[in-house]
Amino acid sequence: MSLPDTSGTPESPEQTKRRLERMGFKPEQVQEMQKLAAAMAQQQVRRTIQTASNFVTTVVALVSSAVGFVAAFAWNDAISHWLPTVPFFSTNSDVIKRFYYAIAATVFAIIVIAVLGVINSRIKGRNLINTPPLGS
Repeated sequence: MSLPDTSGTPESPEQTKRRLERMGFKPEQVQEMQKLAAAMAQQQVRRTIQTASNFVTTVVALVSSAVGFVAAFAWNDAISHWLPTVPFFSTNSDVIKRFYYAIAATVFAIIVIAVLGVINSRIKGRNLINTPPLGS
């Protein structure tokens, strides 16, 4: 019985077939093993692609969250400096100012979430990374 070549050069399918036949396997058995090996290889490729896709999706979600967090701080600063300039919100009470700010931030958040909901329903939750552009 000969051992497979471990020099780093892979065997061709024909070399593998001849080696297995020398080991006593029938041609039908060799052909069935080659089919099974090809199916296993295809399954492994699908798993690898799915894993890579999950990884990319996770990284995109994390980076998006981080950028959203930075944007939230920027909006926080902008709104907190803008509110005192609006005559309706001017008051000397710090507590009332904070309530005004909380109400304004809540209204802003509701509007943004509603707009994002409309956008999400229009794209129907599709993964836009691998989706071809409209009209192509």
